[in-house]
Amino acid sequence: MKNRKIVPHPYLKERLLAEGMEALKGKRYKEAYTYFVQLEQLQWHDDDVQMALVVCLFEMGQIEEAKERCEQLLERGSGDWAVYISMLVHLQQYDEVVAVIHKIQRKGIDCTSFLPLLQFSEKMIRSQYEQQAKQYEAIFESEQWSKQLCILHQLDSPIVLRIVPIFARYLCDETKHPIVKTTMLHILKKEQVTELITVKKFGQTMTVVPAELDEQKQNDWIEQVLDIVEQTWAKQNPTMYEWGKQIWLRYMFVMYPFLPTESVQQWANALYTYIEQCETGQTISTSPLVSKLYEVEKLWLSVESI
Repeated sequence: MKNRKIVPHPYLKERLLAEGMEALKGKRYKEAYTYFVQLEQLQWHDDDVQMALVVCLFEMGQIEEAKERCEQLLERGSGDWAVYISMLVHLQQYDEVVAVIHKIQRKGIDCTSFLPLLQFSEKMIRSQYEQQAKQYEAIFESEQWSKQLCILHQLDSPIVLRIVPIFARYLCDETKHPIVKTTMLHILKKEQVTELITVKKFGQTMTVVPAELDEQKQNDWIEQVLDIVEQTWAKQNPTMYEWGKQIWLRYMFVMYPFLPTESVQQWANALYTYIEQCETGQTISTSPLVSKLYEVEKLWLSVESI
């Protein structure tokens, strides 16, 4: 027997729509949802049906799917901004609420009815940032530097700009972790912070404007030392060269933003001596530069063991 295409009843779509709307009015959202899904399967491409599905999903607690469907409708110039904003509030996505209301204001849409939600969302954002700032202040005042590093890698731009004073106190405290300080400075530079910040590391003090930090000077130093090391090891012992390169990169990262005061050749020699001592297990030199390399490598190993 040949397969035959099943043709739906000519009034099936109208009946499903009527029953779906009736169930929706009666707040029988699960029942209404089944009718509207059937209409969707029958390729009834109607924005009112899609919006009804959004309402059903929202009331059934499937907020994320409702949000996605509503976004698609709004992109097509349909949908309901009030429903969409209500979902964002329900999801506690207050940043998005503010962004959306400002967006539709720019479109020239009357947002008078949304202003209470805008004010509420802005208040919630301020409250959230204040709570976060208090939590971060306690953590950065502690000795939990591993936790401090984890937090720094997760921060977004708005909260960074609110906790610059916490960073400033940390950076000028000689007892705080140098690697955490370097990470902070890179974040402040990325966020183009223009406040004067005092940095203390390894007995040195420098006042900087993070946005104006010149990383090229440090890169030049790195390259000059590596050029000398490369001439010594790159061909005859590539493994030693790579080892020396990683040690030097780590040293310069930890020391940032301070630059070496000794000559490039002195540091290349110190790097060579340090690696030779590590390889043989014998103390060949006790020069201050070799000692600095030991100190920084010890710090770095403590971080890698997290």
